[in-house]
Amino acid sequence: MKKIMLFTALMALANGLVCAQDRVIATVNGDKITSGDITKKLWWQYSAQGLSDIIDEKLLLGEAARLKIPYDVKEADKRFEALAAGYKDKKEFDANLKTVGWTASDVKELIKRQLLIKDTVITAKAINFTDADIKTFFEQNKEKLGKAASVKLRQIFVGTQTEADDAYVALSAGADFAKLSGLKSTDENLRKKEGDIGYISKGLLLPEIEKEIFALKPGQYTKAIATGNGYSLFKHETSKPGEPAKLDDALKADLKIALTNQAVTQKLPELVGELRKKANIEVNR
Repeated sequence: MKKIMLFTALMALANGLVCAQDRVIATVNGDKITSGDITKKLWWQYSAQGLSDIIDEKLLLGEAARLKIPYDVKEADKRFEALAAGYKDKKEFDANLKTVGWTASDVKELIKRQLLIKDTVITAKAINFTDADIKTFFEQNKEKLGKAASVKLRQIFVGTQTEADDAYVALSAGADFAKLSGLKSTDENLRKKEGDIGYISKGLLLPEIEKEIFALKPGQYTKAIATGNGYSLFKHETSKPGEPAKLDDALKADLKIALTNQAVTQKLPELVGELRKKANIEVNR
């Protein structure tokens, strides 16, 4: 294993940054704080972890080469396209990368390293989940994997309990919930949608709120409930029953990916520790 001696070079780079950017950015009782002071502080605070991460990556990529781990080009392209899809177009994507000093090629190279490291851990630690493993996991977690019951809600949100109580009185007198939310809700989105917040699955709300909402029948609404920095009333529009999970091919594939990723996360530090014991690592100080 080649010796790793990055510390001196990185330190020289940091010192260069200090000199180039040494401008006063604050004073404390006349005592100056410069950009150089911050650079030095950040350097000593984070350089050790950064160097350690680089060492680990080099060890893992070296092991990938030794094990002749193949590079999954299709998976890499898929991940890159998924990342770029979060932007309006290629120009915006490239512009955002440029702000942090990256290029599309840099991102692709990062993805390549991540995939090689993942597959190295899988190979080195013999990570493999059989159909029997997946079935056992499914049976143990069947309830969690199923689709929870959900309810379609409308919401009125106001700033004070008095306003919420007034809204409840208006509803009791026959006011239309949707129109009242469109008029009274302090949240702009609720006003635009007349309080429609769509389907909410059981288990996503605070227990005390969920208990009241799921006790409602279609057409019923709650009294004022404290939510966030204000008060809400919720109306039960309609509901969908829960659905038990079925171990079809799609779920099998998803579970295998999830279990594999979990195992990689657990085994990665173990493999790094083994590689460090065998490596010749020298750090210049």
